[in-house]
Amino acid sequence: MKNGNGSGPKPGTDMPKPEATRREFLKVLGVAGAGAAAVSCGPPDTADKLIPYLVQPDEIIPGTNTLYATALRAGAEPVGVHAVVRDGRIIKLEGDPDFEPTRGRLSALDQSVLQDLYDPDRVTRPRRREGDGFVEASWDDGLEAAKAAVARPEGALVLLTGPVTGATADLMQQWAAAAGAEHVVYEPFGLEALRTANVIAFGRNEIPSYELDRADLIVSFGADFLETWLAPVELAGRFARARDIESGQHAKLAYIGPRRSLTGTNADEWVPAKAGSEALVALGVARVVAAENGGPIAARLATLLAPYSPGVVADASGIPAERIEALGREMAAARAPVALPPGVAAQGADATDAHFAVTVLNAVVGAIGNTVRFSEGPIRGEASSYSDMAELTRRMTQGEIGTVIVSGCNPVYSMPAAGGFAQALGQVSTVISLATHMDETASGAGWILPAHHALEAWGDIEVRPSWRALAQPAMQPLFDTRQMEDILLGIAPEGSETGPAGDFKTFLQDSWRALQPSGSGSFERWWRRAVQAGGARPIPAAGRLSGQAQAQDAGPELLEAATNYRFAAVSPSDGTQLVVSPTVQMYDGRGANRSWMQELPDPVTRIVWNSWVELHPDTAEELGVRTGDVVEVSSASGSVQASVYIYRGIRPDTVGIPLGQGHTAYGRHAAGRGVNALDLLAGDSDARSGALAFSGTPVQIRATGERSPLAVMQGSDTDLGREIAEIMGVAEARTAIREHHVDLSELVKEAYDSDPKSPYRWGMSVDLNACTGCGACVTACYAENNIPAVGEALCAQGREMSWMQIERFYEETNDGDFQTVYQPVMCQQCGDAPCEPVCPVYATYHTPEGLNAQIYNRCVGTRYCANNCPYKVRRFNWYTYEFPYPLNLQLNPDVTVRETGVMEKCSFCVQRINRAKNEAKREGRLVADGEIVTACMQTCPTHAITFGNLKDPESEVSRKAKSALSYHVLDELNTRPAVTYRPKVTHAEVAASGHEDAGH
Repeated sequence: MKNGNGSGPKPGTDMPKPEATRREFLKVLGVAGAGAAAVSCGPPDTADKLIPYLVQPDEIIPGTNTLYATALRAGAEPVGVHAVVRDGRIIKLEGDPDFEPTRGRLSALDQSVLQDLYDPDRVTRPRRREGDGFVEASWDDGLEAAKAAVARPEGALVLLTGPVTGATADLMQQWAAAAGAEHVVYEPFGLEALRTANVIAFGRNEIPSYELDRADLIVSFGADFLETWLAPVELAGRFARARDIESGQHAKLAYIGPRRSLTGTNADEWVPAKAGSEALVALGVARVVAAENGGPIAARLATLLAPYSPGVVADASGIPAERIEALGREMAAARAPVALPPGVAAQGADATDAHFAVTVLNAVVGAIGNTVRFSEGPIRGEASSYSDMAELTRRMTQGEIGTVIVSGCNPVYSMPAAGGFAQALGQVSTVISLATHMDETASGAGWILPAHHALEAWGDIEVRPSWRALAQPAMQPLFDTRQMEDILLGIAPEGSETGPAGDFKTFLQDSWRALQPSGSGSFERWWRRAVQAGGARPIPAAGRLSGQAQAQDAGPELLEAATNYRFAAVSPSDGTQLVVSPTVQMYDGRGANRSWMQELPDPVTRIVWNSWVELHPDTAEELGVRTGDVVEVSSASGSVQASVYIYRGIRPDTVGIPLGQGHTAYGRHAAGRGVNALDLLAGDSDARSGALAFSGTPVQIRATGERSPLAVMQGSDTDLGREIAEIMGVAEARTAIREHHVDLSELVKEAYDSDPKSPYRWGMSVDLNACTGCGACVTACYAENNIPAVGEALCAQGREMSWMQIERFYEETNDGDFQTVYQPVMCQQCGDAPCEPVCPVYATYHTPEGLNAQIYNRCVGTRYCANNCPYKVRRFNWYTYEFPYPLNLQLNPDVTVRETGVMEKCSFCVQRINRAKNEAKREGRLVADGEIVTACMQTCPTHAITFGNLKDPESEVSRKAKSALSYHVLDELNTRPAVTYRPKVTHAEVAASGHEDAGH
């Protein structure tokens, strides 16, 4: 791993930073104004012209898809993507299979970035404040005004951005030094407490890698790793591998916290500890483990753990001492346990204490260096703490800040209103926003100089210490926007000397020259290969360290100071406490203006398009309210009103409100919808790390007497004993697998629901044990198949258009708790389909390959097929839904856009099937197993969906279809579905397994 000069970083060291003196940087800036002005003046107006290529580009064949590798950070983690481009426009995002952390998988939020690109509410050109509104302006005027504000800021100059790494971080650092500015990085869901705890414990300001796939026992202390914590796509994949029952393992997950989140509903055991007691529970469990296992680390920590007996912890946490002791003994006996520290929803005023307590537990159980590994952990870029942002707010209020340039963050919305950031920003004489949307922070600016969308821009992202991903523009800019870094170069102080071209692409390439290995030829050729590969491995030794180096540095020793750590005397408050939590759809609110995210049901509650207040049934009974009644939740900082959702998975002394709604700006889907739970927070922070206290705010609840029903996309919470979503115990599953034997060649005889002359019978297998209910498959289906979002009112009437839905069912357990099963349901492609014989116009029919086809231009909308479908997976177009410009540019040209009166449904992505068949026919062969990947299968973070040819006895879908655990939904109807399911497997004792017959 060397650069062009024959030297380079050693494995495990940080990537080299491009060295530049202030003088050299000013040389670049000397021509930055001219360089930036020449970049992207907006796309040409060719809407009324159809001009063929005179000289066709080599990489473009009209009417076919071209893949462009790039990288994004849409939520908690960076992901590698392939942008599917058709005739110059991106129509789909697919995961990059060579991007090791996520292995080619994407979350629902990642998929929705495409809607963000084509959002009609984007800022299309520069705007200048005039009175209470904005007027459009020219780039020349905007850059001139911004340059003057940078040169004469009338106070301190602040560059306020979201987290950045790689070349962008280097440029911003150098820009701030040249301009005499302060660079403040703001991340609403920062990892300050995690970093601080690791500094205290090991002297290392790092984020470790949590190797869940190595673990046999996972204990989460409020870490919602399947939703928004740290790396949900990567960790979901590891979690699924740890619970693959057919591989001979099935790690147990225990979730500790006052509310069952999506991660909690996937747990085998829920320990409903009081909000704010996570540190105490971790210490109590650690003391039990130390007593059970002993060892040198336990001896060093004996004094630290002595005060936290299970009895003491039980009184403060509301958890019986016997249960704490049982969990401690279980961790002590585990082969490879791991404990996960709190996420946002469990981050209180003692956040560092809670993180450090979990670190102590991991040290005692021997997880450090095994299931918790340092050196090659994820990089997220360091950010200012909430306390730092509070100090910036104070300085703005007192007039110390003259100019603020904001890019990539929205603190006016995502900081508690009690902190006063919005009012303080109004005290700054010049605010310049480089936003893509008119969000709450941009609304308070004097100038908006809109930046390119991430899919239109160059950049790179540090993924691991020895690994950078490269981002490239996948299409021409839609609007009159510019690269954010070029805007900064264009408004920086000018130098007196000329130098190389002052644009960010050149700066990026210069940064990557230091990464080029020796002997790799010319930089231009190597750069082109890196761009084509998404930069995933620009250095041959990138990725994970060698085994020897990893073993040497994966398990740092506890510092002596750590054994003398003093925990704050913080105990959970009495009364009702508020828990606010980010969701898979909205994250910190950035997903709120995307209709795909608004219409994706919340996995836990199945609610769309709104906010809600979660109450335990006992609490709701005391208030005299039911689901849909409006209550007022108030704290010392403010109050909000929202509808009640009654939920068994929350403590009676806890109130839950999701984050991400309640925008006052941002766009047509976001503004005025729901409530912002941050308005209830006091803005307190952890004294050690400065992290914002999201959890533990005391609140009061009052019934208003009003009613506002919620759009809940779930019928019954149980399958009413019909064995639709099946669940079984670990022992039962292992017995079924051990005793089951089948000849896969017999499957060909059973796949009779297609033309005997056809070599294909397409089928699908869905593993409910792997499915976490995240909804990524649902969003991918929307993107692939041009499915419209219909809005809250029609959803409430049951008129949603999603071809694929994730049903959520509860199963009772013997201890009085419940287990949750998530079941993706799509058209089952029945061999004896009830929908087909009732269609009077033959719009739905059986294809020779076993699919239930739908011919849209035959359909007359009788809806007989929907009435006759026992799976209720057909959708009727009540209207001709609109895709306003430029959302229409995202539509997949391979799929018909349906109009009013037409019935539609899942087709197993038949357009992808036909594409693969045509390619195979051209090459004189049959379609190979794995060659066709449906949209839902491609994106699923846990690989829960498998598609293929049931007539091929060696195919993966055939193997899973004949698994001992596989079953058909409503098999007694003899519809002969092509979709098989495998049940959820749990360590809990389910009251009624519902899986007496494990076979077909």
